[in-house]
Amino acid sequence: MAPRKGRNLSADQKFSVVVDSLSGGYKTVGQMVYAVLKEAILTGAFAPGEWLRQESLAEAIGVSRIPVRTALLQLESEGMITFHPHRGARVRTLTSEQVDEIYRLRTLLEVYALRRAVESMTPERLEKLSAIAKQLDAQDEGGEFLEIRIAFYRTLYDAERNPLLVEMIEDLRSHVGRYFLAIRFAQHAHHHAAVVKQIAKGDIAGAEEWLTKHLDQVRLGIRDLIAEDSADEAPAAVEENSRRPARKRATKPRAKATNSARRGVLTS
Repeated sequence: MAPRKGRNLSADQKFSVVVDSLSGGYKTVGQMVYAVLKEAILTGAFAPGEWLRQESLAEAIGVSRIPVRTALLQLESEGMITFHPHRGARVRTLTSEQVDEIYRLRTLLEVYALRRAVESMTPERLEKLSAIAKQLDAQDEGGEFLEIRIAFYRTLYDAERNPLLVEMIEDLRSHVGRYFLAIRFAQHAHHHAAVVKQIAKGDIAGAEEWLTKHLDQVRLGIRDLIAEDSADEAPAAVEENSRRPARKRATKPRAKATNSARRGVLTS
């Protein structure tokens, strides 16, 4: 799922866009580097689980390694990346348990939001919703797909009348991250036009069932990606550990046989 170490960031278009858009207007280089890296994580230019090499980042942004290191430490304190001994920094990814919890909460809130919104549905909003649904179902995955989907659910849940409720839903959605949200899971596809038709017919139970199944299948799709990445990561970790120099064994005689039980294995 996530690109590994050695990625050529200087030639990466997504990261270049972030750098170009945020390279000016800051008082210090450190503030600029921090803003660039944070934006790259939030927008999905850096995928969950991706390794971040300080040398590549510094070269791509056009700065020294010092502000990059400082920015990474700040991002670690905010829980956006993690440092691994002997390996470097990595964009934080969700666990399967965290994904399950997020989608349990989303289902509770969004089914409630659907019920409230349907009660105040107007022909004008239904027509707008239908137009957005057709556009959304025809859109490939990516940033534009994500923006259209946000517009669809804001219209569906009537964000103007339920601003706090929609804000809570979007906050939960943001916990998943734009990288996952911008992916269209073909094997779990649900056409959004279908739920609009159910609402138009007054089939609220059918609309709730569609929404519940849709959220659950997206949850399963994200879990699959996380599991796939974990499986890919295990062989890479073994290979990297095999390249490390072996630790020198102590030559000092052991005073007691029980000392052998005290020797541990160095792990990262």
